[in-house]
Parts: sequence; C-alpha cells; structure tokens
Amino acid sequence: MSTDIFKLESQCEKNFANLSSKNMEIMNIYHYLIEEISDPRVSDWLFMSNPLSIALISLAYLSFVLYFGPRYMKNRKPYALKKTMICYNISVAIANLVIFYGMARWVWWILILKITELADTVIFILRKKYNQTSFLHIYHHTITLFLAWISCKYAPGGMWTFIMLPNCAVHVIMYMYYFCACLGPEMQNIVTPWKKYMTRLQLIQFAIMVAHTFQALLPSCEPARKPLAYIYMSQIAIMFYMFLDYYRKSYLRKKIE
Repeated sequence: MSTDIFKLESQCEKNFANLSSKNMEIMNIYHYLIEEISDPRVSDWLFMSNPLSIALISLAYLSFVLYFGPRYMKNRKPYALKKTMICYNISVAIANLVIFYGMARWVWWILILKITELADTVIFILRKKYNQTSFLHIYHHTITLFLAWISCKYAPGGMWTFIMLPNCAVHVIMYMYYFCACLGPEMQNIVTPWKKYMTRLQLIQFAIMVAHTFQALLPSCEPARKPLAYIYMSQIAIMFYMFLDYYRKSYLRKKIE
C-alpha cells in the first residue's frame, strides 16, 4: 500500500515537473516574441504592450458584425446615417492623406486608423446593407488590423514603413469615392462607373506590397525580420486572390453576359 502511494506521489511530482517545464517553455516563447524581438520604442504605447487589446477589439468587431448587429437590426428599419457617412468618409480620407505624408513617424497611427476603419462594417450593419458585409470585407478588415499591429510592434521604421504607403494612397481615393457616393443619386451615377477601377487599384497595391516585402527575404536582410515578411506576403497573397475573384465575378462575368 505504501509502495503504491509512493509511486503515485512520484508520478504526480513528475507530471507537475513536466507541466512546469512546458509552462516555462511557453513563457519563454511569449517573452521572446513580445519583448525580445519587438521594437522597444513602442512597448509603452497604447495597444502595443501585448496583443490582448487588439484581439479583444477584433473579437468585439466580429461579434457585432456576425451576430449582435444583425440581431439588433432584425426588426428595425435601417438607419440612414447620411451625415455620419459623409463625416466619416471625409475624415478617414484626410487621416490616410496625413499619414501618407508623415509615414515614418506615424506608424502607430496606422494601427489607430485601422481600428477606426472597422466602423465601415458597423455602418453597413446599421443600414442593413448586409450584401456589403461579405467574407472578403470582414476578413480584409480583421487581417489588416493585425498586420498593422505586427508592423508597429516589430518594424515601426525602415523599409517596412513603405508597405503602408500604397494602402494609405488607395484609401484616400477609396474614401473620397465613398464620400461622393453619399451625396445623392446624381453623384452616385457619376462615380459608380469608376468603382471597378478602385478594385484594380487595390490589386495593384497588393502587387507592389508583395514585391517590396520580397526584399526582406534576401540574404543581406536581418534574419529576425524574415518571419514578418512571410506573414505579410502570405496574407497579402490571400487578399490579392480574394479581390481578384471579386473583380472577376463583379465585372468580367457581367461583361461576358
């Protein structure tokens, strides 16, 4: 009996030691990823100490657009929100223009802007424009938010600042387009034919971003930044495919028909 108890206690101690060892490994990996290889200049900035806050924002965003928002609007008439959209679109367009101008010092503001741009989907939900809350739209907003956080956390300067420049430039044009579309049916008839060129611009920006990021894979670039390059390139490639598929279905197929 005493021998069995001794074996059980020994086994428990061994399991506890293994568990502690695994916990230490996880903590070491976390410390390495969040503190050792990140840029120390941003560690005390809002949202930048760890990924928890961004994860919670993304969770709140997805919960609203996929469940709570549609449920809230189920038995309600869609909100007009015309003035809200006009103010929002012109504000975001100006913000992208300002960040484009002062990019090297404004990397953190890219993250804040991406959080702000989640309001796109919220407005669609409140207006019951569910056709605009596609998987592509939600995926694009969510992934862009995390890519902005990763960029600010690990590479808030140097060659990496260029990656956001095409994005900001396209968003200036895109939100000005949305602003014009808010001004009424007559303006919508004028700008709608240009919508397909917006998608073309987005495809071009993705190609530029991939080509530029490819430099990080060269032997002369620091090895610590290569995983960041793989993350960027893989996600940009996915978004390129999804936007290209949208372009084909929305414009090329209609043209053939």
